[in-house]
Amino acid sequence: MILKAIDLSLMSEHLMTHKGVLKKLAYYYCSVKNPLLKQTIYEQFLIMRNHVHVMLKLMDPEHNEDVSVLALNQIELVDIPCPEPILRLGDKNILLEVHNTAKSMALDNFNSALKMKAPNVKSIHVQMALQQVQLEERYSELGEKVGLNQSPDTSAEEQISTIKQFEHLFHI
Repeated sequence: MILKAIDLSLMSEHLMTHKGVLKKLAYYYCSVKNPLLKQTIYEQFLIMRNHVHVMLKLMDPEHNEDVSVLALNQIELVDIPCPEPILRLGDKNILLEVHNTAKSMALDNFNSALKMKAPNVKSIHVQMALQQVQLEERYSELGEKVGLNQSPDTSAEEQISTIKQFEHLFHI
């Protein structure tokens, strides 16, 4: 199938982004000490590497109609070589960064899917976004465990006050 220019353009842009993100994830993987964080970074690396392979297949006019995103348990494992990192950023800083990376990649994939024309290309990018959302949730959970609560709780009073403001605004 011949793709629309927008589909090819967005995937080309994604591939360039993936190149940088994969390098960064490999560096972070080699830098962190927390085993849960290390495992989640590794899984994000595998998922994004699979996304590269999927997008390259989607670009191929001879083979782009029966392409799918692999689930994490179907992706071939790879070694990430770890030269001694020069700079240690610390697990908490890396956790904040990879959390943001997963959220950013999810948004990028969702936004691109909305612009894409080929149904299978669009669907695959939604699936890619959902994989990144799952990673973002895991990073959030890990952040909670290590004291990086990114979403403070409110009180019942604050919630009721907010409801009343909107009820007034909408004349309810």
